[in-house]
Amino acid sequence: MNWEVVATLAEVTAAVGVIASLIYVALQLRTSHITAADTNRINRSSGVCDIMLSLATNDEFRRSYIKVNRLEPYFEEMASEFDVSLDDAARSDFANTYWFWLHWGQYSSTTDAKDLEDLKIVIYPYADMPGMKYSWNKSYMAKPCLDKEFIEFVESTLATYEKEKSRNL
Repeated sequence: MNWEVVATLAEVTAAVGVIASLIYVALQLRTSHITAADTNRINRSSGVCDIMLSLATNDEFRRSYIKVNRLEPYFEEMASEFDVSLDDAARSDFANTYWFWLHWGQYSSTTDAKDLEDLKIVIYPYADMPGMKYSWNKSYMAKPCLDKEFIEFVESTLATYEKEKSRNL
């Protein structure tokens, strides 16, 4: 074997190694980007959940927030609908939106079919809980703030649940 053939084989081997390395780096970058996006969504969901939980449990904070943001009409309407105080309506709505955002965080970072099935099971009660259903359909922190894909997922899940429930009656 002459040295030219050996040199050519070495160059081809090196080129294949470089290409393989570039493909590996590209895949690592893609995975890193996906992981960073998931982390961002989970952090966003956690932040909103923290605020919603604080608003549901801290009377002074909730009253100030409602007043400053002129949300009294929404909560007065909800209070009237359920024959409860404005504070009870607000506590309930903030607790409900906490759940929506918690589930959005799970949905937005989940691609596994089993995880999505588990998520559907925790969404089913939305259909049977009047306050939850009210908040889902009317709260300013629910559909107006959540992405279209999640809303469609929840709506489809609720429709499926209602069909299954009516078949079992």
